[in-house]
Parts: sequence; structure tokens; C-alpha cells
Amino acid sequence: MSLREIEYNKVDGFSKLLIEYASNNGDFSDLITNFPSLDNLNKQISYKSKNYDNKFRERLVKEIGIQYNDIQLTELQKSNIKKLAENKTFTITTGHQLNLLTGPMYFIYKIISVVNLCEKMQKEYSKFNFVPIFWMASEDHDFEEINNFSFQGSKFKWSSNQTGVVGEFKLDSINDVIIEFEKYVSDSPYSTEIIELFRECYMNSTDLSGSTRKLVNILFRKNGLIIIDANNKNLKTLFCDIIKKEINEKVVFNQSKKSIQRLNELNYNIQANPREINLFYIDDGKRERIIEMKNGFQTSNGLKKWSLEQIQDDINDNPEKFSPNVLFRPIFQEYILPNICYIGGPAEVAYWLQLKSVFESLNLTFPVILNRNSALLLDKKLNDKLNKLNVSIEEILMPEEILKEKLVKKYSKLKLDFTNLKQNLTDQFLELKKIASQTDKSFIGALNAQEKKQVNGLEMLEKRLMNSEQRIHQDKIKRVLEIRDKLFPKGIPQERISNFSEFYVNEGINMISLIKNNLDPLSHKFSVIEI
Repeated sequence: MSLREIEYNKVDGFSKLLIEYASNNGDFSDLITNFPSLDNLNKQISYKSKNYDNKFRERLVKEIGIQYNDIQLTELQKSNIKKLAENKTFTITTGHQLNLLTGPMYFIYKIISVVNLCEKMQKEYSKFNFVPIFWMASEDHDFEEINNFSFQGSKFKWSSNQTGVVGEFKLDSINDVIIEFEKYVSDSPYSTEIIELFRECYMNSTDLSGSTRKLVNILFRKNGLIIIDANNKNLKTLFCDIIKKEINEKVVFNQSKKSIQRLNELNYNIQANPREINLFYIDDGKRERIIEMKNGFQTSNGLKKWSLEQIQDDINDNPEKFSPNVLFRPIFQEYILPNICYIGGPAEVAYWLQLKSVFESLNLTFPVILNRNSALLLDKKLNDKLNKLNVSIEEILMPEEILKEKLVKKYSKLKLDFTNLKQNLTDQFLELKKIASQTDKSFIGALNAQEKKQVNGLEMLEKRLMNSEQRIHQDKIKRVLEIRDKLFPKGIPQERISNFSEFYVNEGINMISLIKNNLDPLSHKFSVIEI
């Protein structure tokens, strides 16, 4: 395998915010604690130590033990769970929805980023312990977002009429997907193994949370990863006071205004608009938003109603029924974990930056926010074809229209760039305008019109010549674009479409190590890995 790192601004498909955040070029000082680096993560340990309630550690260790009751742990995992009870232990966390068979590749990159950063920190600051955490978004209710995965351009979808939090979905009907996938998987070295993995995790689990835990555990158990499902009473009991604060004071809605205003001033899009109450209520197989009414509160479907006193009593008695939304979940996570860094994708980085002022209002330490590794896995055969076509990796990562124009100029024997001609024309008219200004200034309008006409003429000739040359070299250009389409399916980066099984069928479980060993969580660049 070989690795090449490329600045995000040279890769098609990344937002302005992510490009500027990764390069530390934007003015983010009001929106973050510190930019992610080893030194700043060390500082974060001190910040977190000052206001984390170490009494939570015992409850955390006990609950993790319960959740892993029927899963065989590695020695490293057992050690990491025990270490969480120690005041010198800190976590680095990522989280994700319970995508079928992990969904797109970036699911894998997020976890690898967490594991690698923990290893870096452990090596650099050995007097502390660092435990990698995967936080399962088991309370999510958007089934359509997670019920599918793509393999070599084909989509496999699990259909179900169940409603409510997806983590509790039963897996009775999922065997149809496995059978369909098994027929499709080619006769590759590890085809049988990926099907066995699929069956082991999904056919031997009672619900989607359990199957996801098994799958992620098999892929990352040797790295000491600890998986947490926070959808339970024991952990939410720790969080009751903050839930009540959100109900009473609309904390996220009111306190995020400062950070959102700053993002607006910097011309960044707001990723997630806060609601007045950023909580759902889980009951009878449904997850409904909580809204405030004139005389109290109710769920969005109107089936559950409370007075202020009643809802506070319900929070105390049944905290597991109160479910944080995308903006309140970070507060829950950071409240109960001794966490120093959250690693997320570009969209997550964007909405976390809305929350620093919320954390400050709660006297809660805002973690270091790190963009996960982004990568392209490049098959060696495809790379060899690109080399024969005289196309670099940097070029294949360009937007398609820019790439096509570059290829025409590359393959043509003619000089297709009329920039110098247009500049010469502009210079000539500038001299004419100087003369006109000294004689008849009314003549300048005619000169401007003539200049525009001639520049437009050159641009039209340039375009016609480009189109002609594109037709001449269309076969080579088509081959390049076919390769790009495999790396950018439907014009979208590979990591957002392709499932890890595409690469697992050729590499087996070893693919995790192959990728892991070629990614630096603090590179702040896009990685290209040849496999």
C-alpha cells in the first residue's frame, strides 16, 4: 500500500467550512476550545479534569459490563474498561447511526481515527490512559437513512414496517437481504467470510443495536474499542438534571445563538437548526418530538401531555424515555464521559461548532473537535491505468468539468489556451483608450464595445477548438472518466457511497489494519491509499 496526502481544497466534494477548519485558516477561536493537535489535547485533559464528575466512572464501568455481557472481550478491551474507573483515564469518542453492514466507508474511517489518536496520545502522554469509544446512535428514528448499503454500484436495502428508535428494531426480515447479497457477491478470496460475518452478526442478534455492536466489535476488538449504547435508564439517570434544564430553560435554543451568530458572520451554513426543546419522547414504539404548549408540554402527535411538574416527575422516574436530538446528544455524551476529543465527519464538525456557547452556559467542557480521516482506496490496477493515461491522482480528484478541460489540453498537440491572446488584446485596447482620452473621450464607449466583441470572439473560437479536440481524444477521456466514476460513484466521493465489503472481499479482516496503518488522525488532509 502507498499513501498520498492532498489538501482538502484540491479535492472535489468538501465544504468551505471543512476546508478552512482542516487547514486552520478560518477564524474559529470563538467556536472551539483548541485546534486539534497533540499539545492541545494534552491541555484538554486539564480542562476536563476540573469539571468531570468522577463519580460517574463507576456507573459507566458497570453499565459497559452489562452491555458486553454476551460478547467475548479481548484482554485489551477488558483492560480499557477497568481503566475507565481510574481518574487518569480519558476517552476519545466518535459515534454514528446504526447503518446496515456499517453503510458507507466513512463509518470505518471514523473509528480508525479514534483508535489511532488514542494510540498517539498513549505514546506521547503515558502517565494517562486513553480509551477509544464508539457511541451508537441507537435512538435515531430515521430508518430510511440507515437501512441500506452499496456494493460495487448495487444497493441492498432492508425493508421493515417497524417504527420508533432503530436500535430496537427486530431482525426477522433481514435474512432476505443477506440471501440477495450472497447471490451478488463475486467469487473473491473473502466472499464467504463476509457473508458469514453478515449472518453471524445479524442472524444471531435480537435487535439492530445488538447486531451493530457485534459487527463493530469483530472489526475493532483487537484495537481495544469500547462500544456504548446510551439508550438505557442507568446512563440517562446521570443526565436527569440537564434534561430538566433543557425543558425549563430551552438551553440549546437560547444559548446556541451566540455561536450561530458567529458562524453566520463567517458566512458558513448552519448545519442543524435548534428547536425550542431538543428532546424526543420514546413510548409505545414511537419517538416523538416534545413541544411546549400554553399550559404545559406534549408530544408532537398529541398522545402524551404533561404539566411542568408532571414532565419533571416523568424525567426522574423514566429518564430512558427522554431522547436527545442531534444537538442535545453531544451534551449527554460529554456529560457522562471523561472525553477530551470528539471525532466526526464534516457535517458533525459543522453542528458541533454551533454548541460551544451552550457548553459554556452549562459549565461543561467543550471537547476538541477533530474531522475524521477522509480517504480514497485506490485499486492498484486502476492506478496503473491512470499512469498509462498520464493522469495524476490530484487530477482525478478535481471536479469532472475541470478534469475534462485539463485532459483535452493534456492530450492535444495544439495550444488551446487563449489567455495570452486575450491579454494582448486587452493591452492593445488599453493603449487605444489612452489615445482616445486625449482626443475624443466619446470614442471610449465604441472601443469598449469593440473590445468586448473581440474578446467574446476569441472565447468562442477557444471553446469550439476545445470541443473539436475533445471529440478527437474522446476515447482516452472516456476511459479516464470511467475510472473517476468508480472512485467518485455518481459524482460523490467513494467514502460516502461504497461499503467496506467491497474491499473486504479481497483483503479480509486484514483490510482494517492495512487502512489503519496508513492514516494519521492529525494530518488534516485527504488520504489516497493504494491497495
